[in-house]
Amino acid sequence: MKSVRKNKMKLLKSSNTIYLGILFLFTVMLSSCYDDNVGNIYTNEGLTIGQYITQNPEQFSEFSRLLDTTKVKGLLNAYGVYTCFLPDNEAMKAYYQMRGRTSLDQFPLDSLQKIAYDHIIQNYDIQTSEFGVGFLARLTMSGRYLKTDVETGGGSFDFYINTDSKITEKDVEMHNGIIHVLDKVLNPTENTVVEAISEDENFTLLSEALLLTGVADRLTPIKDESYVLPSDLEEREGTTGGNGSINRVPFERRYGFTIFAESDQTYRNNGINNIEDLKTLASTIYDATYPEDAGITDVTNPRNSLYRYVAYHCLNKKVPRAFLIERYDNTGSTYATTGETHSVKAYDMFEYLETLNTNTLIEVRTDRTRIQDPYNILNRTAPGVEINLTDNYDNDAINGVYHEIDNILVYSQEVRRLLSTKRLRMDAASFFPELANNSMRVGHARDDYPYESWRFTDDYIDRVKVAPGTSFGYLSSDDRFLDYQGDEVFLSGLYDFEITTLPIPAGTYEVRFGWQPTIWRGAAQIYWDGKPCGIPLDLRLTADDPKIGWEKPGDNYSDPLGYENDKMMRNRGYMKGPASFKVIKDSQNGGWYNGPEARNSPNFLRKILGIFTFDKDTTHVMGVKAAREGEFMFDFLEFVPIEIIESEGID
Repeated sequence: MKSVRKNKMKLLKSSNTIYLGILFLFTVMLSSCYDDNVGNIYTNEGLTIGQYITQNPEQFSEFSRLLDTTKVKGLLNAYGVYTCFLPDNEAMKAYYQMRGRTSLDQFPLDSLQKIAYDHIIQNYDIQTSEFGVGFLARLTMSGRYLKTDVETGGGSFDFYINTDSKITEKDVEMHNGIIHVLDKVLNPTENTVVEAISEDENFTLLSEALLLTGVADRLTPIKDESYVLPSDLEEREGTTGGNGSINRVPFERRYGFTIFAESDQTYRNNGINNIEDLKTLASTIYDATYPEDAGITDVTNPRNSLYRYVAYHCLNKKVPRAFLIERYDNTGSTYATTGETHSVKAYDMFEYLETLNTNTLIEVRTDRTRIQDPYNILNRTAPGVEINLTDNYDNDAINGVYHEIDNILVYSQEVRRLLSTKRLRMDAASFFPELANNSMRVGHARDDYPYESWRFTDDYIDRVKVAPGTSFGYLSSDDRFLDYQGDEVFLSGLYDFEITTLPIPAGTYEVRFGWQPTIWRGAAQIYWDGKPCGIPLDLRLTADDPKIGWEKPGDNYSDPLGYENDKMMRNRGYMKGPASFKVIKDSQNGGWYNGPEARNSPNFLRKILGIFTFDKDTTHVMGVKAAREGEFMFDFLEFVPIEIIESEGID
């Protein structure tokens, strides 16, 4: 059963506008008074976190001894940045009792180390002003997301971690980070996502189907134990440049999964009471979508209708509710207090999720007209015909998360038609589950580092195949770059690589590549499914170069909206950037901000790679080879059915 506290938070969950208002009120209140139960902001920048814990034995001697025993305290005394969720002595003693023990000495060393790591986030100091309702963006040192809740009442705020660990002293600033004192030890579940949902009495039928089909077996991995970070890559981590960038490397390679789950009650509401009823439903839908497979009766065969039904509910990446689309729609270092973001909220945003049912997608979208929670609308095929998350979301597991949905989720002929008859704009990061599973694709960087970049070993990202000497990376920016969703994929040197896309429905599409030109770029020959797309593309040329011919809409009185200029650019194989995103603020070097939207800036371009006919639903390969040394970046790919090109908007 869900906590009563979760029900209290429906107001915050239902409206992002209300959430922003509460955070603004919270910011104002910080300058006046605080509730005694939460504690004042306390600053002692002369001490490290480890020193502070040591010097306050009356509160923290138990956790201090745990840190000494595991040798983790040395970490918290060292240079760096940390967030420590710090249980007090009473919380530690209550934890011993809950586990049937009386002291720290009765726990094995590996258990103690896990307890320590469960309470520490490395490289980030996260204040309560950044808390929302849902998971924090960064993993703990044990590789877990922490769920936050905020309660209001009596003009004050109470903050909770993982539902019932209350913060009694918040935002205690130290020389190397920040402390939040807890009244209860964090004890995240060790269950896999399959084990977690199987123990939930609300989802017995879907759990039975997961096990019966064998889809459950695909949801068991936790971490790639064979991954070892080479020392030469590890040495690249650190800050660079004069504007606060930071280079990072992944020290582990975790797997993750998401299940969208109908409850037993939802099934009953739809006349489905047992596994045979579910088989009948699956057959009705999937035999029509895949008539060539209608005779397959083995439910463990991936082409069987029940198997397809179950697999379509599962993703191979861990996607908490906020990371379905909301976080990417609300990028920017000051979004929580100012509402400033890369997205232009006059236009809806769309995200696409690959499922374990081979070559299928789930669409996630916003609806700006919806006042109550405009996010996380799945597969809207007609007005009111859609799937939404219920209040029972973000059910955590060691390798995943599951969300309850309010209706039956299927890959029907209507859903396939939805996806094949509209523009599919796919952010570069959406191709790579590793970014989500290892807390890299978080929507925005901290303002401590205006942007952060990640570098990988050649075999870290499954969908990328690189030739020797090619350096592949990912960059997340807060405010400075004119990037869709605030991030980009980049390579350097004489690169030679291939990227496998998400599956695209059968059809004839205009395929486009979106990027941000700069003087640091090189030139590249782009290939689609092995065939060259025209001549090499000079990635340095900004849109106002005479070879491209961009004009800022409004500057030409005879073409005030820029539509004639759009036609001229298309004849040359280019398009302006979309009107649906912008750069939030100018870079230190100037020149990035040339209008409120990418469409109004010469610093973003789309290149039309060609028109391609795909005869089946499947993935595709974009190959890139350097024709001139320099950087290569791409922000997104677009797949536009040719029949809608004439009616396509500027977004």
